[in-house]
Amino acid sequence: MSVQMSWLLRQRHLRLSHRGGPERSSASITFAQATELTDPSPWLSGGELILTTGLGFDSDGPALGTYVRTLAAAGVACLGFGIGLSHSTIPQYLLDAADEVGLPVVEVPYDTPFAAVIRAVMKRISEQEYEQVVRAASVQNRITRAALHGGVDAIVRELAVATSTSVALIGRRAESFHPTDASNLVEQARDIARSIRSSASPATVSVSEPGRTVSLHSVPITGSAPTFLAIRTAGPMTGVEQILLGHAVSLVTLELEKPARLRAEQSRLNTLALGLLLDGHLTTDDDVHVPSYLADAADDDSHIRVAVVRGPSERIVDAIDAESRLRGRPTFARTTDTGCALLLRGSDDATFVARMMDSLPRSTCVGLSARLHITESPAALRQASLACAAAGSHDRIVEFAGSMLLASEPVQESLRAMAAVTIAVLAEYDRIHTADLVASLRAFLEANGHWETAAAQLSVHRHTLRNRITRCEELLAVDLTSARVRAELLLSLLAST
Repeated sequence: MSVQMSWLLRQRHLRLSHRGGPERSSASITFAQATELTDPSPWLSGGELILTTGLGFDSDGPALGTYVRTLAAAGVACLGFGIGLSHSTIPQYLLDAADEVGLPVVEVPYDTPFAAVIRAVMKRISEQEYEQVVRAASVQNRITRAALHGGVDAIVRELAVATSTSVALIGRRAESFHPTDASNLVEQARDIARSIRSSASPATVSVSEPGRTVSLHSVPITGSAPTFLAIRTAGPMTGVEQILLGHAVSLVTLELEKPARLRAEQSRLNTLALGLLLDGHLTTDDDVHVPSYLADAADDDSHIRVAVVRGPSERIVDAIDAESRLRGRPTFARTTDTGCALLLRGSDDATFVARMMDSLPRSTCVGLSARLHITESPAALRQASLACAAAGSHDRIVEFAGSMLLASEPVQESLRAMAAVTIAVLAEYDRIHTADLVASLRAFLEANGHWETAAAQLSVHRHTLRNRITRCEELLAVDLTSARVRAELLLSLLAST
């Protein structure tokens, strides 16, 4: 907390006036004291407003210049010179030296007590400290309310917003940071955390660089790998920032240390709600508003994703619950015969799912739905199931897409079998007669039966194309005017290429 010389000069009851040094000094005054010592530097720490009447100096003595230079070297923010006692005016030697070293000098009238100046400065600093405490209390309430509704992510976000800094939570495979461009703080904090664990350094540490300071505070979580809350400030942490960081650490600890029994009961209720939701039994009057007990399952726009996981269900649910717990989020999971179904937030992408699945066997695969409104959860479940069914032996995560039909192995096998008795016949004819029936049929089908478009694609006359398509019909004994026949042959062509 501090005041500037400009603030001092605005205190009309003190009747101070600027006499020497810079007129617009930005030096911060953190303390005020009166002294008549000719060299008070051994008892100064910097930032002081020194008040003196110059009792120990002659008006025309060079010692005044030495005195001013000593104060400037000690980091004094401002010099207040009282006139009317030993000096009727401020000596010119002193003012010249003040201009030379850039030390602001103010004149204190004879009838203005030094005590009044000191009292004004210290009172203002005390007011600032109180304002900071009130602000900290208000911010603490905001962070607490955020924790009740948004868990760890909300705590990190509110702390960063309240302090205008970058904040990150790092732990076992878990991370949360704010703002979005503060992702580099995560790696920086992990580097510092590794140095803490590999040495006898305290669990709370600050590392300063020019223009910024990164401070880590340990989050004590029982039976868990070391977890830290990191904050990056422009300079050393202020008292308020330290208070808010400590409060945030306490809230994060409480959030991550929720009793296992309570979380297990909450997860059980979430499982029941998820089952009803995915089966289409949870609806609202307008299909827009989300039931309060499912609000934490969706993102801010009430959108969700469904993930269908194929693998050991019990191990999957335990892993998901552990990761959700680290993030301060509830778990919505329902076991199935082949694994489990999970309800995720709409903002959770494949990268997020990959982190959550990091501890599971490599044979585990996940089908992930598109981002849908929570009222469309049954559709999201169907999408995720199709994506999971389409996963190959080496696929880890498969996201639902429009081409999912052709990605399904059973569908591909059926289409390849159809191609063996259709497309293969045309290909053999092409080989023997040096024809181009397969390419012609594909161009015709992809042009949706439009002769001119397909002929232009093949660079042949449309009559030539008609002859080729007629030959295809004869060889396959089919009628290509049938939309169903054309669709089957096109799919067979796609599966065989």
